[in-house]
Amino acid sequence: MIVMYVDFYEKVSQPWRRAGAEALLARIDAICRVAFAAAYAAILVWLAFTGDGRLPKAFLVPLATFCLVTVARAAIDAKRPYEMYPISPLVPKGTHGRSMPSRHMASATIIALTALWATGPAWGALGIAGCLVVAYARIAGGVHFPRDIAAAAIVACACAVVGYVVIP
Repeated sequence: MIVMYVDFYEKVSQPWRRAGAEALLARIDAICRVAFAAAYAAILVWLAFTGDGRLPKAFLVPLATFCLVTVARAAIDAKRPYEMYPISPLVPKGTHGRSMPSRHMASATIIALTALWATGPAWGALGIAGCLVVAYARIAGGVHFPRDIAAAAIVACACAVVGYVVIP
């Protein structure tokens, strides 16, 4: 099992293991965090400015998702790839445990789905594309397993369905 994951990680991270590229992957990861936060703020401001009655939901559903993921990851306390395997992560991270579900991925996913719900398919599709970048950066960066990313996306999708579709 160790050899299998180490081989997988080496293949996924290989394009970034040359001079300057490691820093670029970490920068892409940081830009994604800022871009999703800015997009979410813009959605909330737009909903407030237009007097859209969906503003409370657009605030509460992502907040609930964030809280749920934070509690779940503390309860699960799964180790990170660099704690379990002899790999060198490309994205600097000093955290131990609390790997699953990925809070970065859950936040990106719920923001993308909020954009889809509040603004329509064009912004939603852009958000989903951004989620793919976050997923790849977190895995190639060595800070999350694919299962952490998948679990986060599933939780965020479930929260979006409940918050935006099921609850009127």
